[in-house]
Amino acid sequence: MKLQQTRKLLLALLIVLALSLLLAALLGSLLLGLLAVALLLAFIACAFSRWRCPHCGEFLGWNLGKGIPFCPYCHQRLDKE
Repeated sequence: MKLQQTRKLLLALLIVLALSLLLAALLGSLLLGLLAVALLLAFIACAFSRWRCPHCGEFLGWNLGKGIPFCPYCHQRLDKE
């Protein structure tokens, strides 16, 4: 999976997580709260396994909102996969 696709997946997971937390709080639903916990765990697992430099394999940190042009470890361009 390419880095841009991973970024979109992680942002989508965050949006669904936020919505499920909001609905769980508003409705007082335990099921939606458990869904939010499962989504949080899925986000963390996906981030640590896929949000990595395609050149050196190091974790890129939590910079999801804006694209980072270079790997902070190997300094290779990330937009040229």
